Amino acid sequence: MKRVFIQLIIISLILFTSSCATTVFQTTEQTPENLKEAILILQSRLPPEDLAALKNTTEPDLAKYHHGFGAGLRNSLGLWSKSPLAQWFTQRDIRHPDNMSSIIIKSLHRELNGLPWEVDKQLHIYQQSQQEIEILHKKYLLKEQKRYIRRKSAMLGWQWKTHQAPKALLPKQPNNKDVWGLEPYDSGFIVTVKGWRKIPKNIWHDGIYFISAKSTQLSPVSVQGCPEIHDVIVRGNQAQWLCKENTEWSIITTQPKAPSTRQTLHLPTQFDWLRLGKSKTGLIIVSQDAIYTLGSDKLTQLFQAASSTRQYPEFDSDGYGNHQADEFFFPQRSATPLLFNNAVYFQIEDTGNETDLYRLKLTETDIESAKKFFVHKYIGRRAVNISNIAIDNHDNLWIGTPNNGTLVKLSKSGDTKFASIFNNLTPQKTISTEHQIHWQALLPTSAILISDEVMYLASSNGIVTVQNNEITPVVYFDYPLGMNRAPYTAAPQYNYHIKPQRLGKFNDGSFILGDRHDGVYLLMNNGSSFDFYLPEIVNKPYLIGHN
Repeated sequence: MKRVFIQLIIISLILFTSSCATTVFQTTEQTPENLKEAILILQSRLPPEDLAALKNTTEPDLAKYHHGFGAGLRNSLGLWSKSPLAQWFTQRDIRHPDNMSSIIIKSLHRELNGLPWEVDKQLHIYQQSQQEIEILHKKYLLKEQKRYIRRKSAMLGWQWKTHQAPKALLPKQPNNKDVWGLEPYDSGFIVTVKGWRKIPKNIWHDGIYFISAKSTQLSPVSVQGCPEIHDVIVRGNQAQWLCKENTEWSIITTQPKAPSTRQTLHLPTQFDWLRLGKSKTGLIIVSQDAIYTLGSDKLTQLFQAASSTRQYPEFDSDGYGNHQADEFFFPQRSATPLLFNNAVYFQIEDTGNETDLYRLKLTETDIESAKKFFVHKYIGRRAVNISNIAIDNHDNLWIGTPNNGTLVKLSKSGDTKFASIFNNLTPQKTISTEHQIHWQALLPTSAILISDEVMYLASSNGIVTVQNNEITPVVYFDYPLGMNRAPYTAAPQYNYHIKPQRLGKFNDGSFILGDRHDGVYLLMNNGSSFDFYLPEIVNKPYLIGHN
């Protein structure tokens, strides 16, 4: 209680001396032209009790006068303008009013205590500090200018062909799980989902389902001879299933209306888990500490970690408080790894509901973060999350970012290019946010689908195509009447938000979207318009390879 009372006295004193300082210089005809005159006027005009309080303050505690008494000095003495006293300080290379008022207060305090002012020493301290700040500021501006030049030279020359497209009314979010895999198969899609869980399980996903073009139902997949489906990828219309039975691992390959084949994996050691990954030429298999390619009859090792574990807090954990200090060298519960340009890319979910991109160069011994290895060079010290990655027919890696308004193109030669969300694609000196521009003019960058020479992009705003550097909107996503596009503020807008991270297209022009948080959306093509449907999970299995 005593401490609170003393603090109230100090606050009152500061506020009081602020008004006194203003009165002193507004009521006198004498305007100080230098520091000495300012101190003399303050001594003669300030109330004795205020002078006594200042005198009895220790010099290190003078900072408490900066915002009250100091503000009064800065305003009444015209330190923010070209008053005679301000010019006196400027001639001595003290240009900021905060520094001017600090010297005045310290000099008055020393005068009241019979101490030398040491003006030259005070000036030198602030001059030196000011020079250091200016040097740092110049270095910062130089870095920003370099980034701006890099960003300008790296901008892709995309232009909007039109802004006209139909609108689809967003439905209320489904209560489902994150969609981590979306693979076209048998005129439909194989959908892999994973929910947020606190207790890790041996199988990283929470279910693999199938949905056809003519159905609004998700059916759990059952593959003959595969009691535990650990992973799946699809090439063309051929699916490769990673299966485990007891302690034996195998790859079962299926395609519609054709017999399936099985290949036993002869592993060098017994692994707790395995994951499948994609490369341009074939299949890769990722264990907790090694990466292999699968040939016709054997595994070929691409990479071997020095240890099966690593020090990455929450690197491979779904929940709070349950992670271990030692994580597996490679993540188990993440999206499908991708081999590109002699490096493997991993999309890793963090506990902040975002996804980071990591890569492992096969010639190195450690995983490095994508936001360090290329983004910082162009954008600066900002967090950049990712939503999807894909390789096009010309050996370019495309990286979608959900919130930062940037689509990144990484070529095999190592060049980095950027597509801006802004309509005129003018390079920005700083990366701005979506709400500053009308949502229909934004380029979606969250989910990527590459079909021949056409790129489809989907985000919270809709779906567009990009071909020959031209952006054409396919459909915009709209909120129900009475709502605005501010989904992350509060309900009810939040309940109708969509954040795609996977995108697929049916033969009839309809789309399937895998949401980052809430499950599967179907966007059915009705000729001149699109309508959303939310598929339901049913118990009837979709049988693959069963007689």
